[in-house]
Amino acid sequence: MEQPCTRPTAEELASLPIMEGEDPAAIAWLAERFQIHCFETGDIIAEMNSAADELWLVLDGEVHFRVPEDPYAALFIRTKGQATGKLPFSRIKNVLARGTAVQPTRLAAMPDSELRELVYRAPLFAERLVQEMIDRTRDFARLGERSSKLQALGKMAAGLAHEINNPASAAVRSAALLREALDIRRTIGIELRSQPLDPQTGRDITDLADRIAGCDPPPEMDALDRADLESDFGDWLDQYGSTSEYAGDLIDAGITMDDLKPLAGKLDRENFARVLRILAADRQIHCLTSEIEDGLRRISELVKAMKSYSYMDRGALTEVEIEPGIEVTLRLFQHKLKDAKIQLEKHFAGNLPKIPGNGSELNQVWTNLIDNAISALKEHPTPGKPQRIEVRTSLEPGYVLVEVADNGPGIPAELQGRIFEPFFTTKKVGEGTGLGLDIVRRILQNHKAQIRLESAPGRTVFQVRIPLSVA
Repeated sequence: MEQPCTRPTAEELASLPIMEGEDPAAIAWLAERFQIHCFETGDIIAEMNSAADELWLVLDGEVHFRVPEDPYAALFIRTKGQATGKLPFSRIKNVLARGTAVQPTRLAAMPDSELRELVYRAPLFAERLVQEMIDRTRDFARLGERSSKLQALGKMAAGLAHEINNPASAAVRSAALLREALDIRRTIGIELRSQPLDPQTGRDITDLADRIAGCDPPPEMDALDRADLESDFGDWLDQYGSTSEYAGDLIDAGITMDDLKPLAGKLDRENFARVLRILAADRQIHCLTSEIEDGLRRISELVKAMKSYSYMDRGALTEVEIEPGIEVTLRLFQHKLKDAKIQLEKHFAGNLPKIPGNGSELNQVWTNLIDNAISALKEHPTPGKPQRIEVRTSLEPGYVLVEVADNGPGIPAELQGRIFEPFFTTKKVGEGTGLGLDIVRRILQNHKAQIRLESAPGRTVFQVRIPLSVA
């Protein structure tokens, strides 16, 4: 490499924007603890799904992260002065993409076992790392925007918006609260560091903070017992000049009065209150981070489902698995089914062979058939009778059979011969184009497949038979 593969000095770290304003003693500590990794152009820094057990800070060069099997995946770039990898308070276990050095690169690395100490030693740097995590969260959330490019999503736009908006809104709210908690944590931490504390007291505070290493559920107890405990805890805190508002957070974190009594005897009231605020803020930070990650995970799963639905990374003709395609389509209708209070029954054969076809087009078939069934049930509710859609698959000689049935009012016999005609619809004016089943018919013709309708009051079934071979 042109740049010597040397560990960073305190002066080099201090020159990075991410360290601006950080205490020189903290930077010196970081320089002592950072290890060094050096890579040539094209070297793999981390494989996807490898253990995420280090914080990385780019000292020189540039790193690109991408999911290797996904040509449509977003490209995440990290350059000099930017951090990535395992960040403080993150619960990530594995690297989410392959990292590649696109030029000679030097990384400062710190094992995740030292991140807890980093938060206390270098709070300003830690705050910026958490902000990096929040920004990364927003980057992943933007992947949801790709939904607009997938085929046939117009029929479920409202449901998709709801599915994405819920976790995204929760993540935004949690991120705002996280910022507030970090500000409080940083301010009180600075105040506490300026106080003359003996080493043992410092270790006692660190031990208590280490116990709040996650957002585990609070101990189970009866609601009345919980109220009594919180009241007693609050009264005890009041005796030491501390506000009782922290009692609930401390109980949730598993901290007891016995745990705090040694500190209460060593610290004056002002410093004891600072310790309580720090412990409560740590609990909030862990829980808010967990909420952000849970929201991201839900968004990521939905994006994955939409991508699978559209077969966006495959050619026009491929070997298609029927049941996973139906499963993904149903996943995208989940909100619509729930809102309409429609029961869904799935009876999958589970042993179906792959068939030659266009997966995206076949998913449009399932979309139209399921959407029509939902519309029929919503337009003709039956009070006192549960509304139900049934999806069934089976294997017949030479064919895969897919059945989509509903227990709605049925299609009048005089109209059944016209439902596949272009622009013919049984829906209310303005609610249907009459093209859905025509599209279904044309797609199935291209697959040499057959579609058949059986309908009577209380049961309508569309049967689709797809040949196992196009020969």
